Amino acid sequence: MFVQKVPHIKDQFLTQERASMELESGQIAVGWYTNEQDSQSVVHSHPYYELVLPLVGSNVRYSVDGNIYDINLGEMIIFPARCYHAGMFNITDKISERLIAQIDAELWQEALLASGLVAPTWLGQLVILDADAVTAWDLRGLFERMAQTAYLHGSTQHMVQRCELMELLLLMDQIVAERRTAPPSATSALVAKAVAFLQANYTDPNLTVGSLAKYTYTSREHLSRAFKTYTMESVHGYLTNLRMQHCRRAIAAGASVLDACNASGFTNYTSFLKTFRSLYGITPSEYRNQLRRTPEQVHSTP
Repeated sequence: MFVQKVPHIKDQFLTQERASMELESGQIAVGWYTNEQDSQSVVHSHPYYELVLPLVGSNVRYSVDGNIYDINLGEMIIFPARCYHAGMFNITDKISERLIAQIDAELWQEALLASGLVAPTWLGQLVILDADAVTAWDLRGLFERMAQTAYLHGSTQHMVQRCELMELLLLMDQIVAERRTAPPSATSALVAKAVAFLQANYTDPNLTVGSLAKYTYTSREHLSRAFKTYTMESVHGYLTNLRMQHCRRAIAAGASVLDACNASGFTNYTSFLKTFRSLYGITPSEYRNQLRRTPEQVHSTP
């Protein structure tokens, strides 16, 4: 049987819907991603860990919590689960080629426990491993071996994935201990303060750009410019994304659409409905009905 090492995904436009989904199959998904037409992602978070290794073409730029991270070819960035970020791919070339591994949060914790690592300093943090360390320990090869576990089944697949993830975690711990990591390329204390406030208070219906500017002791114009530079998104867009993700979780937990709208900080129900459909391609009611369907019903729908 021919085994393809890493599946190739080209110009996959990341929507909020796709970003917030659990892994579709298995506990580890590895892909070779090419970006040419699609040059920037939306502000999003994943329920899983994500590892990105740029290999060909452009460097990659990520925005996280008021920090800008320029990832050079050969470096690896590790995003913790639930970490809000946005990416820009065509910085130094018209094409970007990256290996990306997405790892189930439960498997990550299981492998961490099995590895014997006790509260490592990097736990729960965004980490960048330098290119020399990535090459020395052949982390690209480890990515490719992880990709091949898609062809294993049952307990064999789970055991091999856990062992390979334990290997990655132990290597990460040594690389971090050797200080072979990179800091942010640029940082803004103002934007970091604003982002932290938004993430803590986005369900407040009275939260506006004006009130955020007042909290950060700056003008709306200056805050808006700096925020866009360091997050790749407007304050309004960032706040809307946070509220929408909260609303989706509330609907999934059983809340009515109106209650989820109100609890997420939206003040205009009609505007909320239009924005939901614009972001996800379906209405909140259709999303709720989708959640109620069985997996068999979902897969049998053309």
